[in-house]
Amino acid sequence: MSTAGRRFDGAPAPGKRRTSSFAEASRPLSRIIFDKFDTDSSGTINVKEFRNLCYDMGYFLSDKELSLAIKLVDGDGNGEISYNEFIKWWQKENRFAALQLSPSELAELSDISLEFQRFDKDQSGTIDVREFRMLYADLVKRRMTKKTLAGMLEELDNNRDGKVSFNEYVQWVLAQRRAAGLSGSDANEEASQGGTRRSSQHSTRTTDPAQ
Repeated sequence: MSTAGRRFDGAPAPGKRRTSSFAEASRPLSRIIFDKFDTDSSGTINVKEFRNLCYDMGYFLSDKELSLAIKLVDGDGNGEISYNEFIKWWQKENRFAALQLSPSELAELSDISLEFQRFDKDQSGTIDVREFRMLYADLVKRRMTKKTLAGMLEELDNNRDGKVSFNEYVQWVLAQRRAAGLSGSDANEEASQGGTRRSSQHSTRTTDPAQ
C-alpha cells in the first residue's frame, strides 16, 4: 500500500508548526523570560525564581540585595512579582545594575527599609491610610514635609490605590535627599553634627558667666 500523500499520526497539520513558531517568535522577550523563570506557572515570579533569573543572566544577588530588589520591583508589596511589575523593571536600561548596590547604597536602602517597616504594622508590604497617619506625623517631626496629610498621601501614592508601597516610599525619600544634595550617610552625618552643635551651644550658654 502506497504511503504517498499520507500524513503520519502525530504529525502536525500543514501550517500548524509554522503558526506556533510565529506565535512564539512574536512574543516579547520580556514575556518569554518571565514565563521561563515562572517555573511553577503561578503567573508570578517568587523570590527564588527571581534570584535564579538574575543569576542565569550573570548577576548574582546577595541575600540582602535580593531582599531589597524584590521590594523595589514588587510594586504592590505582596512578595511576588507580576508580569506588569516585571516589565516595568525589565524596560529599564540599567535593570540589573540597579539591583547590585554599593555598600553605601545598601546601607541607605536598608535604613529606608527599616523606616518603612516601623509603620507597616501588619507587615503587608504597604502602608495603608491608618498606618500612614503615623508615618506622616514622623515626616512632619523630621521636617521632611510641610504638606497636609492628604497632600502627602497624594504625592507618595503614585498608582492611586490608597496605599503607599515600599517602592513608592523609597523613590520619594531618595528624591528628597537628591533635592537636598545629600546621600543617606551625608544626611545622617549632617543630623549628627547639627545635634552636636546644638549641644555645644547649649553648654556654652549655661556656663558663660556673662549670662
